[in-house]
Amino acid sequence: MEEHVNIEDLSIFLGQYAAALLSNGAYTSRVSRCTQRIAESYGYDLHMIVWLKYVNLSISQKNNYANRRTQVSSNPPLNANLRIISELSALSWQIYDNNITLKEAQIRFKHIIQSKDYNFISMLFFASLANASFCKLFDGDIGALLCVFMGTFAGFASRYFLSKFHIDIRGIYIIVSFISSFIAYIGVYYGITKTPEIAIGLSILYLIPGIQIINALTDVLHEYTLMAISRGINMAILLICIAVGAYLTLSIAHVSIINV
Repeated sequence: MEEHVNIEDLSIFLGQYAAALLSNGAYTSRVSRCTQRIAESYGYDLHMIVWLKYVNLSISQKNNYANRRTQVSSNPPLNANLRIISELSALSWQIYDNNITLKEAQIRFKHIIQSKDYNFISMLFFASLANASFCKLFDGDIGALLCVFMGTFAGFASRYFLSKFHIDIRGIYIIVSFISSFIAYIGVYYGITKTPEIAIGLSILYLIPGIQIINALTDVLHEYTLMAISRGINMAILLICIAVGAYLTLSIAHVSIINV
């Protein structure tokens, strides 16, 4: 690229780019490859250390090693969005193939991050419906489907509003797990379903951190072992929080864990 790119501006952009990829659910190898592709497009070498909380970038100009910089960026909380991952990956190829300027790349980056997906109401409805549909796979009856739908609806909405208050994610998982399972149990209490174990068990299924599980396994395959361990520990903590929330429901309702 003919345009000279200021290393400080580039390092800030790359830090924001890598953090956006990671926080939206990209696995480590993808974050590294896409960010390095952008750096190479502007004539810089890039080495990265990626963690759940931070991304450490070491940038140096190819034809002038004295021009180098280290950038440490903090990562936002995980908020999985496959659309953003796909469009950010495409942006790295646009920069590489079309030689677009850093200023134009920054504009496109902001547009990708700020563009909105479906509105909250539609997401709430379809997420609840999708989770309830699993009842059929586990031989749940219509009553269980209704219990799971209402539990997921209440829990999903609660997680959305609790996140606005910047509550710790582990606290959110405990509260939301309790709300979802307890709402489902209300249906069980009033005899809506004859498969209570399906109703209560599946009401918290949507909270399982599936993306973290997949990313941890992918990081192992790509030899990002420390990152995989970090993801695995974080995933285990969230699973414990989900279990704590469900146990609170079972304890209050005096329901045996063996029977439900």
